[in-house]
Amino acid sequence: MSGLRGALGLLAGAVRGLVVLLVGVMLAVLALQVALRYAFGIALGWSEELALLCFSWATLLAIALGVREAVHVRLDLLVTALPRPLAHALDKFVALAVAAAGGFIAWAGKAYVVDSFGATSAAIGYPTAWLYACAPVGGVLIAVFALEHLFMGPPAPPSVALPGGAPGR
Repeated sequence: MSGLRGALGLLAGAVRGLVVLLVGVMLAVLALQVALRYAFGIALGWSEELALLCFSWATLLAIALGVREAVHVRLDLLVTALPRPLAHALDKFVALAVAAAGGFIAWAGKAYVVDSFGATSAAIGYPTAWLYACAPVGGVLIAVFALEHLFMGPPAPPSVALPGGAPGR
């Protein structure tokens, strides 16, 4: 199991790096668009399309990371009031429900990808299937990370060093 946990950790690290890259590209393109428009009166025809592509992918990939790292909003009022075995069962049920939701997103997103074959974006000309592919990819990752919680429990939070050498989360 530790090998699988390590592989999932590597996958999460790769997804995290991709999210950072996508957000960086999106912000750079939007900053360029604003600067050129207001400083030089030049409008870019492709910047919004590229920003939308980066935003869509970054959002769904970041949601999957949020599932893995359990950073989603959660009300613990009920869970903490339950006896430990029931609280554990509820956590497992929630993980299963999240995995099912991820599976549904992947399944439904696949239909968008298939329906968009042959179409291209207006400004850049990339296949629109690239845009819609974020749903099945993100859905699969959501399901995989939720199943990790279901069968192996949540991964240990990353340990970071805070300024001054104090240990952090």
